Amino acid sequence: MGVLCNIWTDFQDWISHDWSDTLFYVILSIFAICALLLLSTFVKSSYNKDGKVRWLKLVGSVLLFAVVAVLCVAKFA
Repeated sequence: MGVLCNIWTDFQDWISHDWSDTLFYVILSIFAICALLLLSTFVKSSYNKDGKVRWLKLVGSVLLFAVVAVLCVAKFA
């Protein structure tokens, strides 16, 4: 358990101190835009005529939103 806490502390220090604010917001924006694009293509393909649901796009979108959340928690918490 202590090793995981040390890894999280090191990750927080890396995000908070080693990254500039501009770099943080650029990377955060890229991940958020990619997640939104994947989510919109999932919604568009779900209502297509063939009726096939593209679950991989939804999973990718959720994972990118999770990365955005982890980055925000590491920076601001």
